[in-house]
Amino acid sequence: MTARPALEVPPVAPENTIEQETTPLLGQENSNDDLETQRNDSVSESQHEQTERSVFGIISVLLIGVFVSQADTTLVFATYAHITSEFIRLGGGSWIDGSWIVTSFGLATCATQPMYGRLSQIFGRKPILQMSYLLFLIGTAIAGLARNMIQMIIGRVIQGAGSAGMVSMVSILLTGTSFFNSLHGYPLTLYRFGTVTRGGSIPELCQHFFHRRAKLWRIDRRLSNSNDRMAMTRAFIGQCPLLLLSIVLVWWKLEEPQHEVELKQSVWTKLKRIDFIGAFFMSVAILACITAFDLGSKKANTSVLITLVVIGVSAGALFALTEKFWAKEPIFPLELLGQHAVITSYSIIFIQTGIQVALMFLVPLYFQVTANASMGEAGAHLVPAVFGNTLGGLAVGAWIKRTGRYKPPTILASMSAMLCFSLLLVLWRGHTSTAGSLVIFFGGCASGMANSAVFVGLTAGVEKHQMAIATTGMYLSSNIAMVAGVSAASAIFQSALRSNLHRALGRMLGGDEIAKRVLADVAYVQTLHGGLRRLVIRAFVTSFRRTFSVQIALASMALVIGVLSRQKKITR
Repeated sequence: MTARPALEVPPVAPENTIEQETTPLLGQENSNDDLETQRNDSVSESQHEQTERSVFGIISVLLIGVFVSQADTTLVFATYAHITSEFIRLGGGSWIDGSWIVTSFGLATCATQPMYGRLSQIFGRKPILQMSYLLFLIGTAIAGLARNMIQMIIGRVIQGAGSAGMVSMVSILLTGTSFFNSLHGYPLTLYRFGTVTRGGSIPELCQHFFHRRAKLWRIDRRLSNSNDRMAMTRAFIGQCPLLLLSIVLVWWKLEEPQHEVELKQSVWTKLKRIDFIGAFFMSVAILACITAFDLGSKKANTSVLITLVVIGVSAGALFALTEKFWAKEPIFPLELLGQHAVITSYSIIFIQTGIQVALMFLVPLYFQVTANASMGEAGAHLVPAVFGNTLGGLAVGAWIKRTGRYKPPTILASMSAMLCFSLLLVLWRGHTSTAGSLVIFFGGCASGMANSAVFVGLTAGVEKHQMAIATTGMYLSSNIAMVAGVSAASAIFQSALRSNLHRALGRMLGGDEIAKRVLADVAYVQTLHGGLRRLVIRAFVTSFRRTFSVQIALASMALVIGVLSRQKKITR
């Protein structure tokens, strides 16, 4: 019987052999994936570096205009008295009109700032920014060539309308870019630095410089009056080349996303979209209320104040009705004010800005009274607050960029403000050294932290299409607070001082007359000596302490609002 051949089965390779055969192929595939990943990472890093260079390049271009705007305001704030005296010499002005050189600019800024958000949505952000530069350029030229006070005020009004856009449009533009999340408040910090220096130590130092120059001009008869006029003209006209450069650089460097501009619409169609009626009523309401608040702190005529309040309230009511029932594209949608992020952001910004400008008002006055300091020396004591503002804003920007959290800095800012005024309340008792003035660093730091954190929180809490309008509203809150903060602090301080002087000098022979002179002129206090000076200084210190207490209460309100605010996730 023949044996059947065994069934041949193909040899099966061991498992380790199969693994050995297939591993090189899989390894090669993984190697290719790793290579592709490394290549992508390299490209991503390169793009990131290129984006960062682009970011800071664009910021540099945009901040040229912000710098010019704030530098101009600082210059005028410091020298408006000299400008007014020059117009008096030429027969084109009076001392009563002098403050309007500053006031007209601020009122125009407040009245026009809320409009830029909606206008940028209709016409595009880049054209509106260029228009604001052009307005500021025209106003600067008019102010530089002015021959009387009326022409100067007209120029300042046009400048204010342009400045509102130059400042707010920078933030609006950056919030609409793809790299906004990598910024987180750095641009706003630089803007706030300009705002603080505008209202703080730099104007005081400039005033000190110009007063010294004025003395030299009176001594040195070789300097003619025409030289004074030429210097004032150059101060304004000299800004024009920088403004022209800004317009060209924005046109050349700034690229706006095309989807945000409806290119198919004609100019006439876009003009018809503007809510002119709402804009008019809003501007009237803002101007009337701010003017009433400002005049109220100066003991103005009661009938004038009542008239302004009635006009403001009526215009505000008509504005609300127009926006709700008439306007198809409201200049400022009222529903924004119903959003939690908006109302908390506006409230914190309003309080923090008011506290900051009150600090800037009180500190120089304190050292002028208690230490017989000149305006320049008194203003120099504000430098710690300026540094605190800048460092606080930059630190918060870095924190938010690293953690994506903006609520903790918002709370910390209010605590820093409370610490500042608490230290002032305890330590400033009439004999404060230079080292003692360093405590206002915490006040400046509070403002810088709050503005950076609140700005990020606001943009994170609203829809993208609402960012532009919400941002301009935030700037409006800040500008109104600057007027309200100084006016309120001045009114509280003057009321307390009047009461304390009456209590200290009421039984003294001629005490009422001394009190009137003290209230009218701080320089008179510097001429007092002995026991009378000690009584007056004690009255001033008590009044300062009462004002500091009010600021602590306001900072506490900001702290409560900050605690109640909401943290939303943002992309780091």
